[in-house]
Amino acid sequence: MDKEQKSLMVQKVDEMLLNAIHSCRDANKLFDLARHYGRFHWFNLTDRWSHNDLENYIFNLIEPRLPQFTPAKNRTTVTHVLSEGYDTGGHTPLCVNLIKEQKAHGDDVELIITRSATQSIIDELRNAQVPIKSTPATGVAQMLQLAQAFMQSKAVVLHINPDDITACLAVMIAERSGIPCYFVNHANIHFAYGPSQCSAILEITASSWLSSQKYRHPKAQSFLGIPASDLDIEALRKTGTSEIDIDAPYFISVGTPLKYRFGSSNDFLEFIEFLCGKKKQKLLLIGPGDHAALINLSPDARNNLIVKGVVARDQTLALMANAKAYIDSFPEGGGTSVVNAMKLGLPIFGYRISEGMYGDDFLSTSMADLQEKVSDFLANGPDETVLAERASFIRSKMSISACRDRLLATINGERIPVPYDYDTGNMDLTFHHQKWKENTDLFIPPIINLNKTPAS
Repeated sequence: MDKEQKSLMVQKVDEMLLNAIHSCRDANKLFDLARHYGRFHWFNLTDRWSHNDLENYIFNLIEPRLPQFTPAKNRTTVTHVLSEGYDTGGHTPLCVNLIKEQKAHGDDVELIITRSATQSIIDELRNAQVPIKSTPATGVAQMLQLAQAFMQSKAVVLHINPDDITACLAVMIAERSGIPCYFVNHANIHFAYGPSQCSAILEITASSWLSSQKYRHPKAQSFLGIPASDLDIEALRKTGTSEIDIDAPYFISVGTPLKYRFGSSNDFLEFIEFLCGKKKQKLLLIGPGDHAALINLSPDARNNLIVKGVVARDQTLALMANAKAYIDSFPEGGGTSVVNAMKLGLPIFGYRISEGMYGDDFLSTSMADLQEKVSDFLANGPDETVLAERASFIRSKMSISACRDRLLATINGERIPVPYDYDTGNMDLTFHHQKWKENTDLFIPPIINLNKTPAS
């Protein structure tokens, strides 16, 4: 499938789903169709980043049948909403750590889970005495449950999946009832429901700030950031590497399989061949598991590559603390792990167009430049001044407490700017979208039969 065929297919599926949505008069089916529409543009990095008209269309259809919602008096609770909680990735720890930080400071805070979360996430929050609610219903019933819960809230903070139309509609009810809602822009390169319906978007990087301005039409923006974990670096280093059979010194990279895109990109494979094959360096790769694409590496590269699947967060941090350097995942970067690597004082190397996160000087825009930087590091060691400056910045501006302070200031009416300098000329906001267009990947929702319109 070439780029033109792929574009035509995207247009066809988009049109089919929109036609089905506009012809549907069953509210629960309507929600389901809208969820499929959101997932289609989420899983495919199309040129559609949002669809405010669709959100408003669905809301206007259901609004005449909504019950009366009345906000409670003297509301003090900040309600966080999480679609799904995972043991991997950076989305969940941003949410969980922020809530735990608020709770530790005596804030009135709670979490509502709209779909599911792993038991370890639930246990972590319960151990921190954070009240957890769920909405076991689906569709209209779930939307009403969420809206009623929001009526008891001082403010609502969304950490929702990009396709969570139900939470988006509940937020629209809350906003119209005078309850401010805020969208944490985890989905900074994806389609997402909800950002433009909220009082403000909480941005996590400078590039997410710029992409919202260009593609999402926000009412307002305020900077939140990617909070670094609370780290006892010396304790982590003492933990060592005994649970994984690897001898120091080693490089480390952490990310979900999606970050490396082994099925559609050879970029990271080429780098492994350089680092582990040519340079004979150890690389510990956490997250992807033993992917089939790794089979074609040379014997030297395979011998120096240690591949792991999911590793517990505390153990991952200990392994990072004992590494000689961090390799940011690419072609898609890993925000939370990079922030933690900066706080640990690790040299960092990456390869992609700058994303506007502090410390982007570690990014190379070509494989040749990346290899040259790694070779220079191996020959001459790191620039300790740069590492110290990065770690100091993370401790002061990207700590969990700093992110909590910015959240509370935003809820109290302030709008916080990006707290660091960034080069807009070095940021390509469509980088990942263009990469997606160049491959043959295309997710089509299972309800789609390309020969007929999906049932309404």
